[in-house]
Amino acid sequence: MIAYADREFDEAGVDSIDGSVAVAVAMEAGIIPWGDGKAALELIKEIRKGTPLGRILGCGAAAVGRIYGITRVPVVKGQAIPAYDPRAVKGVGLTYATTPMGADHTAGYAVATNILKIGGYVDPLKKENQAELSRNLQIATAAVDSTGMCLFVAFAILDIPDGFNALIDMINAQYDLSLTADDVTALGKSVLKVEIGFNERAGFTSVDNRLPEFFEEECPPHNTTWDFTDQEIDAVLNF
Repeated sequence: MIAYADREFDEAGVDSIDGSVAVAVAMEAGIIPWGDGKAALELIKEIRKGTPLGRILGCGAAAVGRIYGITRVPVVKGQAIPAYDPRAVKGVGLTYATTPMGADHTAGYAVATNILKIGGYVDPLKKENQAELSRNLQIATAAVDSTGMCLFVAFAILDIPDGFNALIDMINAQYDLSLTADDVTALGKSVLKVEIGFNERAGFTSVDNRLPEFFEEECPPHNTTWDFTDQEIDAVLNF
């Protein structure tokens, strides 16, 4: 059923992450029964049909929440949160909150270090060192994205110094430069500053760098909550 749903999203030209969350919010609104896979697939097909309900769903999870008066909508800056619950993987939660793109796990994939133990290990259930982890990963990701390389190279360069040096060598060879590791870090920071500046001119403020309030509820089985203060969140990209 999941494969059929994903194919239907592809055929409609709708992002399957935001689209899936939109369907979940529709379930929360009582449009279809909670957990009914067949009903969910039929709901997704409404997008391609262009029905009024399909147009609402096609606008994403945030739009479904606004139109149906649902407050428990997992979005940041209007973009739906992906697979990882920020209460259980707190590093990626900070990325969701602070990345200029909205809730995007790829902008600072702390799952790598929180869960997969790539590039070290930071306990996903605790607050300690999560801000530094998210910050450093967002800077590195902005730099890697600028090279045109697939983000998956991060799995190698986080653990293999030679891999990171090879990436720098490739950039230097392509553009006849003499970049160092520090230059690449500066590149990532400059990209983020441009993105943050764009958001500020578009009217975003620190208030938009927040997760929905319902994440303060306990998440079983560890019963963790989203417990970062506004000041701690605001400091993540304060460089």
